[in-house]
Amino acid sequence: MVFDDNRMLFFDRRDIESLDGVTLTMNPPVKRGPCLQVEKDWELKGARALCVVEWEGAYRFYYQISLDEDIKCLAFAVSRDGIAWERPELGMVEFNGSTANNLVSIEGCNQNEGCVFVDPTAPDDQRFKLVGHSQYEGGMYVMTSPDGLRFKRHPGNLLTFILDNHNTSFYDTRIGKYAIYSRGWDRDRPIPPMEGSRTVIRIETDDLFSRIAWDENAPDPWPVSKKWEGLGHEDMRRVNKELPTVIGPDELDPPEADIYQLAGVQYLPDAYLAFPSLYYHHPWAPEGFINDGYLDLQFASSRDGINWSRDFRGSYVRLDLPDGPCTKMMHMLVGMVPHEHRISQYHLGGRRSHGEGRVAADTKVERKPPSIGDPIVQRVEQRMDGFVSADSAYTGGTLVTKPFAVESDRLSVNIDTSASGDARAALLAEDGSEIPGYGLGDSDRIQGNDTSYSLTWRGKSDLSELIGKRVKLLLRSRNTKLFAVYRRRQDI
Repeated sequence: MVFDDNRMLFFDRRDIESLDGVTLTMNPPVKRGPCLQVEKDWELKGARALCVVEWEGAYRFYYQISLDEDIKCLAFAVSRDGIAWERPELGMVEFNGSTANNLVSIEGCNQNEGCVFVDPTAPDDQRFKLVGHSQYEGGMYVMTSPDGLRFKRHPGNLLTFILDNHNTSFYDTRIGKYAIYSRGWDRDRPIPPMEGSRTVIRIETDDLFSRIAWDENAPDPWPVSKKWEGLGHEDMRRVNKELPTVIGPDELDPPEADIYQLAGVQYLPDAYLAFPSLYYHHPWAPEGFINDGYLDLQFASSRDGINWSRDFRGSYVRLDLPDGPCTKMMHMLVGMVPHEHRISQYHLGGRRSHGEGRVAADTKVERKPPSIGDPIVQRVEQRMDGFVSADSAYTGGTLVTKPFAVESDRLSVNIDTSASGDARAALLAEDGSEIPGYGLGDSDRIQGNDTSYSLTWRGKSDLSELIGKRVKLLLRSRNTKLFAVYRRRQDI
């Protein structure tokens, strides 16, 4: 979880009583370019970004290394600020006769992708979890580690389906269970010649060491995949309706598009944010390539991790211009790094489209190996809590929140009026009347751009006399963006 408090965000209308001349607006982040690039010999056969994890006051960026075609391991870089990353010498895995590297052991598992997270409920020797998947490993599996340096595979599989691309896995503190989001399909919505559309499925469990139950009587299962014949797992299928879908394409999306992955976080105890890739499919061979198209990033939100909304369908991160590093494809990574005024997020991407070069079914596309200086991960920068704002019109607007309890002697807002806007605030009783001394006529002018602007009335910010009482916040403003309300000092 990124923040463990009750700050008021506006990605939905749960905390809003009324809006007049105010609209909710998604705010794309600022692209900051690559923050980790290929530098070491052991990264020259493949370095695939996975996730960001906080541990003991620092952040680890895990990425997957291909030492050989069938030999995989992990690596991580460390950072205090999420901007400058360094490769620690871990002494765990030997490469060319030396362990002076940042490689992390995964016991030779031939994984496709995985998600590392810190389990707050686990015993010390299992504090780190890695949920991975690979057809070569029989499906989805779990690895554990006391320190995130050397992972041990737990026997068996959580699921024996064909699952692809990054999963999102974490311990959900709200429900006291593990949540895993992975690849699903909807065979009722084909994108010809594909027999279905990609979706996101959700798996909930209180035991990561036991097989996940699924609906064995679900209708219209996928046929057995012939692609994996000879691997010992010829009975593996894709997921259709065996597990619940929580995000998928709908009537507002292009018929040629589907949803590639979740890339989600539990941002607050009751706020979940996700940045799924929308995959727009191009015509197949002979007109084009097989399973080909472009991908960019969208925004989704939820209050329970189950019911997700994509109210803002524009691109959260758009593809780059022709001279940029991500002109055709993007995937957001799991994890964020908060700063004082901003939040860093991370994505991978490339100048190659999804199926570029694939001219026959299941053709193995030969990709150019990485070179020194190639980006491993890109950083984007979002304003603190700035994903969605309540924006007043240039001519003015009013927002009123639903009642909330005053919990601190100060009330602060994350707000941007710039120079041509301003705002004033009032505290209302539950019946809508102004609380004496805290009305619009008492409010000092709010002007400027600040992530923690303290509200004042006739120069006074102290709300001690209101602690424990339920109030509404009324904000009357023009040309203003309101991002969040902080009810406690520690929220900021």
